[in-house]
Amino acid sequence: MNILTFSETSRKAYAFVFPLFLFFSAIFCMSTRTNNLFHISFALFIFSLFYKENFLQFVEKTKKKRLTFILVALMGVYYAATNIWGNTLYNLGSVLTHTLYIVVYLLLLTTLLEEPKTRHIALASIVAGVTVLSVYTLATDYSLVANLRQVSLSNPGPQNVIDLAGYCGIGILLSCMLLKEKGQQFYYIPIIIMLIMMIITQSRGPILALLIAFIFTLHRSVLTRRNITISLIIALILLAMAVLTPVGAMLMERFEVLGTQSGLRLSIWHHTLEELSGHPWLGRGFDYQLDFINYSGEHITTTHSIYLGALLKGGIVGFTLLMAVICSGMWRALKKFRENNRYDVALFIYALIFMSSQGMFIINNPRESWVLFWLPLGLVISRSLKKQS
Repeated sequence: MNILTFSETSRKAYAFVFPLFLFFSAIFCMSTRTNNLFHISFALFIFSLFYKENFLQFVEKTKKKRLTFILVALMGVYYAATNIWGNTLYNLGSVLTHTLYIVVYLLLLTTLLEEPKTRHIALASIVAGVTVLSVYTLATDYSLVANLRQVSLSNPGPQNVIDLAGYCGIGILLSCMLLKEKGQQFYYIPIIIMLIMMIITQSRGPILALLIAFIFTLHRSVLTRRNITISLIIALILLAMAVLTPVGAMLMERFEVLGTQSGLRLSIWHHTLEELSGHPWLGRGFDYQLDFINYSGEHITTTHSIYLGALLKGGIVGFTLLMAVICSGMWRALKKFRENNRYDVALFIYALIFMSSQGMFIINNPRESWVLFWLPLGLVISRSLKKQS
């Protein structure tokens, strides 16, 4: 087998294996077997570049995204270095490895998104994965989610229902994107399933983030009689669910106590800033976690904000690097908005809002943050297709 044949075979193989990873990683959170699909995709991707022509094409296609990749790498290297003053040197290599994986993930994702044949497969794989997870959770954990806002230990997805709702928001926006690009009406089915799952979690943050994100997709051409009719049907289904099930009342209660819950978050953020006060520039180190009892009696270990988590771990320097990555994405988002690729923008805005009140950090092995942040970033920095079917 010559180099050309080997490289082309590898290219076709990773274009098949990587969507499998996208599908299964949306269902199985932190699964070693699923992560093996990523490692296989990584290896096949490297093999595909052995042929000089493929390598030159790859270099040319990544030119406009190079700044984002460099900033992500710099951020990862810096946060790896924070293990030095955090007295966790043993973790330095692990953080560098995670950074490499994230850069490769973005490279693989953007490569597939920029080809019409592989774009639909990649996005549909994620939608299918989140839909399967939603159906499974509704079938097995409905009572737990609705009454206790928990999932069972056997649930393969995120153990936090807020992250589960976050997945659903990503899936809904991707389904709408595919509906626009492909015109295939069956995408309304996963939209309804994921919307029901999201509402049952009673997670206010993801619901509000989704509503705000949809504002960025609006323009006159969507206000057709057909789209309005479909929207009314979906609204009636949700209204019926709210009236005929206890979930509606529970969700309203969640919004009614928003002031109290906001106070809890604010107290966590205030404590985070106090922890940071002695180490403002370089932070407390990558492995540093909060460890205190809140005034509500709850044991707090996370910042409940990616931004404050970045600040706590890496100080002002680390936070600035994260903002640089986000700004590079926003610059591309502005161009996408002008090109009328509004769902890419909506997904990135959704991710940024979601991160403001959930999570701790985003440099890690394949897990929730890859779906909730790195995926939207990959979408927004990917080159727009010249012709969308």
